[in-house]
Amino acid sequence: MAGQLFPQWMVRAHCWKMQQPPRNIEEFLKFQNWDYWPREIHFEDYDKLLHTMKKIKEDSSFTSIYTHLWGTVPRIHDAVMAMESRLGECSILLKSHASKIFEWRSIIFDTRSKGKLERYKAFLRKYHRRKKIMLSDEMETKKTIEDCNFSGFKTNELTQLPRHLDAERIYLFILKAHNFDEKVFKIWKTHFLSEASIALLHDSFWWWFLHKFKPDRENQDFLFDRISESYVTLFMSIPASRKDTFLQVYPDCLAQAIYATFQEAFPESSNLFNDEFKEDLGNNIFLWLSGLKPQKGFWTYWKLKELSTTTIHGTKKAPSTSIKDRIERSQARITAVSLRATRKNCMSRSLD
Repeated sequence: MAGQLFPQWMVRAHCWKMQQPPRNIEEFLKFQNWDYWPREIHFEDYDKLLHTMKKIKEDSSFTSIYTHLWGTVPRIHDAVMAMESRLGECSILLKSHASKIFEWRSIIFDTRSKGKLERYKAFLRKYHRRKKIMLSDEMETKKTIEDCNFSGFKTNELTQLPRHLDAERIYLFILKAHNFDEKVFKIWKTHFLSEASIALLHDSFWWWFLHKFKPDRENQDFLFDRISESYVTLFMSIPASRKDTFLQVYPDCLAQAIYATFQEAFPESSNLFNDEFKEDLGNNIFLWLSGLKPQKGFWTYWKLKELSTTTIHGTKKAPSTSIKDRIERSQARITAVSLRATRKNCMSRSLD
């Protein structure tokens, strides 16, 4: 058969038969040599693939996407939410302090001698008269910062202000400088002259004295703790309808009262109580009581410019004198006395 030639028509028929398209899927698969398709696919790391697929499914869930966006995308109200959270924490602390104060008060007043105590208080109010101390500039009191020292913190006693200054008179001076309406003046007077407010002025003055001029960390910490307690007591005593207004008025008035105390107590150091001193003082008091700093230059609205030359009582301050001037004046007085004595002796001898 080798070398046998086929007729041309037979070759064309065979080619036509082989090029005929498949009539069904089985023939197509067989023609393409895919008759065993789909064959089994073997993965080398099948468990790892399952874990990866599971993780992709978890990461594509609604909860996962929402959590990721919540933690990474900045939100407009973040600051407000943070402030609300902080206010909530402060509210809890305030309630805790207030409950301790009320508990302390109940312990004090829950005594058998309550009636006697009330009668004794009424007796003192009826017959007690406040001593008014008017300091003259000739009195030998310590008028400079350098000559003054803090006597030390006492748990159950306020440290008196320098040169016998009275906290109530200082507060009244500040309130009158504001020119409040008579009705408003009476309302604020009640709160400003309360025991807690008086304690605030005393302790805040001495804290600022130590902080600014003679640092003493231990005493400053003791004073600050009592300042906090006094402010909570004062704040809790203010009716809810007045609290907002009180927070706007009181910090500024307390800062003015402290500044006025420094001017009254140390007239010969008044050059130290400059604009920077007032700015720092006011910022500190506002941050303590309201948590916010006042606008820069707030002290320019204070009506206390006359304090450098006039006392809170309205009398004129004598100009500051140096130690050298005092010595010269003293020597002049001694010389004058000696001259008078000499003249008297001379007259006595001439009469004899």
